[in-house]
Amino acid sequence: MPNRILSVIVFLVIAILSFSFSQKVIIEDFENYISDYVSQEPQLPKVVRLNQDLDYLSIYRMYKLQMVGSIEKKESSTTIAGLLTRHLGAFTDIDFRDNDDRIAYSAFLAWVLTDISGKPFETYTLNEMPAYLEVFNSYTTRVRSMAETVYKEWIAFALGLVKSKPEAFPEELTITNSFSSFNLAVDAPAESEQEILSLSDTRILEALNSTISTLSSKEYRVDTLVDEEVNRLAIQTAMDLAQISGPEMMASGRELFRLWLLRSMALIDYAPFFPESIPVKPKELAGFELGTEPDDSEYRELMDVLDENPEIKAQVFEKIQMGAQLLSIKQFTPVGLIENDITSEVRKIIPIQTNIMGRIRNELSANLVSSVEKKIDLWWLRIVAYALMVVLGFTLFNSVKKYLLGTIIILETLYIFFIGNITVGIFDLSLHSIVALPAFAFAFILTVSSLMNRRKRNRVLLLKLLMLVLIAILPFLNLFNEQTELSMDSFDGFYDSVYYSTLKNDVFLAPESMISLQTRELNSLVSSELNTLKRVLRIIITNKLNSFSSEAGLTYSIDANGRLRVTAPAFSEYLSIENQAVYASELQDLTKDINSFIRDSNRNSKGYANAVSKLLDTSETIVKYAGQTMRKDFTTSLEDTLGSRPELSIALDDYHQRIDPLLESKPLPIPVKVYRVPEFAALVVALFLLTITLFVVKKPVISYIHLAVIVVFLLIQLPGLSDLNLFVQGGSPMLSVPIEPSINILFLVVFAGIIVLSVLWILLSHKKGSVVE
Repeated sequence: MPNRILSVIVFLVIAILSFSFSQKVIIEDFENYISDYVSQEPQLPKVVRLNQDLDYLSIYRMYKLQMVGSIEKKESSTTIAGLLTRHLGAFTDIDFRDNDDRIAYSAFLAWVLTDISGKPFETYTLNEMPAYLEVFNSYTTRVRSMAETVYKEWIAFALGLVKSKPEAFPEELTITNSFSSFNLAVDAPAESEQEILSLSDTRILEALNSTISTLSSKEYRVDTLVDEEVNRLAIQTAMDLAQISGPEMMASGRELFRLWLLRSMALIDYAPFFPESIPVKPKELAGFELGTEPDDSEYRELMDVLDENPEIKAQVFEKIQMGAQLLSIKQFTPVGLIENDITSEVRKIIPIQTNIMGRIRNELSANLVSSVEKKIDLWWLRIVAYALMVVLGFTLFNSVKKYLLGTIIILETLYIFFIGNITVGIFDLSLHSIVALPAFAFAFILTVSSLMNRRKRNRVLLLKLLMLVLIAILPFLNLFNEQTELSMDSFDGFYDSVYYSTLKNDVFLAPESMISLQTRELNSLVSSELNTLKRVLRIIITNKLNSFSSEAGLTYSIDANGRLRVTAPAFSEYLSIENQAVYASELQDLTKDINSFIRDSNRNSKGYANAVSKLLDTSETIVKYAGQTMRKDFTTSLEDTLGSRPELSIALDDYHQRIDPLLESKPLPIPVKVYRVPEFAALVVALFLLTITLFVVKKPVISYIHLAVIVVFLLIQLPGLSDLNLFVQGGSPMLSVPIEPSINILFLVVFAGIIVLSVLWILLSHKKGSVVE
């Protein structure tokens, strides 16, 4: 017995290493994808395509934000994880060596996501990646399907129903050959057997052995099958009696027709009133017993009723004849029952296999995560160093403590300039969100409140306010003049990528897109106005005219020119002055209804004008930045939407009147704000820190050094702007674009103004080493 167990274990190990699912192969492929991705020039085709798609993903995000902002209500549909999953979906089966390769690549995409976002690559982040889940779930579904056939074949062989031994039949399973006299056609592919064996464990083998034991001990009677089929046919025939009899006679007919069908197979020697037109074809079925002898008197009343209804009788005889013919050719064997039981038992085993797949996925995820070298960023320890500097300054080196804060700020400025990445580093971003930005805001509020006090108002405060205002607007200035390299048509291949269709969907095709929401609002207003107007014309006014016609004797006709003519009698009681209260009330009610409609109509008209204005404003923004292909697709889509209903044609005319001239102009490139370039985002943070230096430290030498560091950094960065790295959105990949930079002069002027005002502030605020506010 120990030798058998050992052989099974060895065989399972060999199967795991030899067939489709191999953790070792998946991990190797995963590591190869990462090493190729981080290399200077990737060679693997899928990685090369990924780098292209990451650029297209950034382009998609950049243009979407520029055109409509982040307005989707279902943000999960366009998360970076979801967008990377769409990248995976663009591949076909021929792009992957096998399923192991697909799983490895989907896990690699999860690693890319963490690399882009700056988050750690952990098991939970991998298991939450839609691409990885979809691929593994698809594989699990395929395994479930294969396992159902494989387990069925193994059980059938163990029971003797399949004569040829399956190639991967586990030696641990018990062979009983309990039904070797029967045959069952079931044949699983050899590769499926090997794969399922590699994914099965002792729980599966125990469940299979239990099933084999249970089915081997069962007795399958053929007479049960015959009874079920005969009863089914008898019930169908007895339904015809519902037209001429009640439930009791239908029950009697069901039993009589059952006897006739049994007699047609010679399973009984006699059946009351058996029709001579039905042939008797003997069928040998072991184990069949009728029970009591049938009595003619029980069915005499039924036969009398049938004789009185010859049409129903003919229908009954015809159905019995057809049923007898069916029974004569049908094969009654226990194989069908056994197969049903095997299928039922296998379905109970499949959830165990699914549970195993879940455990395998978790184990694989843990192994994939552990195969990646952890990125250890120790730069957060600089905060500890800053704290240590403060402690030493206030304990051992009292003479330098007045320079401590300024020195720490300068060191932090050097860090964010030359080491950190403020747009990616989560810790750095969080740190300066709670230090630099609030400090700047506090300085701004303090300066404004001081200026509101006449006694404190002076030149220094005015300089402070002007400098702070310039710092506040600097991040939102355009860093460049129009860069044609950033226009949509300049990105070769974008229109053929999966992310162009995603952009169209988010901007104007999807039901939750801005354009779809605005067109629905427009359609709702127009439909409401049209339906209300029709109601006034067709119901309210018409009802009043009908009332006047019946009460006052008015008649209506259409003249030759198509105009309505009203003919009134010379006089009637309704037109009498004594009836003035009645007809005045009728006219007053009509006036109220019309005035109510006019109020609603005016409101709808204003709403329509606002809705059209919003739609045209959004359309103008889209068309300004959209490339020629997207302009064409957008216009076609809007024409289809607005042109589908004649009442919206006026809105379509307004669109063409306002937008058509824009279609003749060149698409605008995306404006590059200062904060979108990582190096200049760091510059903005440094200027926020500068306010602390000027407001709190108040040491000229520290302030001048800080200003010098900022200016030198700017001078270093300006020549390197030809290789532009563009920050699009938190969590999105950077967009790298080679450009011929044309610096916006306004940016340089504002920056120079900040530096000059800072110097003036220092000069005016410090005299003879003392601070004068």
